[in-house]
Amino acid sequence: MLGQQTAADRMDHIPFSGIREIFEECDRLEAAGEDVVHLEIGRPDFDTPKPIKDAAVSALDSGHVHYTSNYGISELRETIAAKFDRDNDIAYDPDQEVIVTTGATEAILVSVFAFVGQGDEVLVPNPSWTYAPSVRMAGGTPVSYSLDPETGFQPDLSELRENVSDRTELLIVNSPQNPTGGVVDEDRIDTLAEFAVENDLVVLSDEIYEKILYDDSEHHSLAAHPELYDRTISVNGVSKAYSMTGWRLGYLGAPEELIDPIIRVRQYTTTCAPSLSQHAAVRAIGSGLHEPMVEAFADRRDRLLERLDRIPGMDCPVPSGAFYAFPTLPEGYEDENEFVWSLLREKNVAMVPGSVFGSNGNGRLRIAYSNSVERIDEAFDRIEAWLADQ
Repeated sequence: MLGQQTAADRMDHIPFSGIREIFEECDRLEAAGEDVVHLEIGRPDFDTPKPIKDAAVSALDSGHVHYTSNYGISELRETIAAKFDRDNDIAYDPDQEVIVTTGATEAILVSVFAFVGQGDEVLVPNPSWTYAPSVRMAGGTPVSYSLDPETGFQPDLSELRENVSDRTELLIVNSPQNPTGGVVDEDRIDTLAEFAVENDLVVLSDEIYEKILYDDSEHHSLAAHPELYDRTISVNGVSKAYSMTGWRLGYLGAPEELIDPIIRVRQYTTTCAPSLSQHAAVRAIGSGLHEPMVEAFADRRDRLLERLDRIPGMDCPVPSGAFYAFPTLPEGYEDENEFVWSLLREKNVAMVPGSVFGSNGNGRLRIAYSNSVERIDEAFDRIEAWLADQ
């Protein structure tokens, strides 16, 4: 037994993930034989496409089972650089300006550690995926700026201007967004560029959902803006678009002067991404294998919106990208945590409280429609029956 040893002080500000807490409870329920409908986890339910798996098998048979460069294998870096050029109109040198990481999560963590120190501030979207713990682990302070539901969750520029200070080092932007499904429009990027230059900020652009878009939505990479290229880190990966969450393969691109501190942090984390995953990603990126899955997500989104519309109080801006909806609670409910946990334990339907993603998530839920139309219908049949009994 430990004596007087205690965890580091910074751990007082690092909570357990609210998403994973729900996920672990689902595991417990399923282990007890319960049928849980998963609408909580940002994980496509599709298998990884066979050509991608075949590429990993070929790499295994060829003996590609050792450490790779900290930057990643050259073939993958060349593939990523070509993708940035083709899809995003960004020119990165594959030898000096691309790093392969163990998931996009690591790309974000090493970028934050490279540019955020004790007392620095970081502008973080509210609501957003959990960037704040990475900032706090680096010794920084997350400062939120709102995403406005009335504009499809565009960044609130007035709040950005109010909340920036002489201690602000980094601006984080996520588009398409988790948890809202919002997509930042081109006009807003012009204003973000002006803001970042005026305040001399490094920009971390999380674009992991860029391939998952609906209707006429378009993705605009921040680094493609001429005023942002020199100061932007572009983060992406293969997890979401190609249903490769378990392969743990992300990447980032940035000008060489930004890459230098990032690669020095990266050397002391996981050393390199899994070698087999890197070879599989060469086959995935640019393949078009994501397109049938995006078509299925569009059908699921439409069905989810139909079911939400039938429940009084559940107002939801139409998601333009990713596979998340961020509706308000049903009429008569105010506490999103109580609602989610009661629904899970009484009807085995899993969602995530909106407050997990920041204060602007109060009174909302994140619903991941990364499950089949049939399971979405099953979930809402249970929800409607449960609400009728309350």
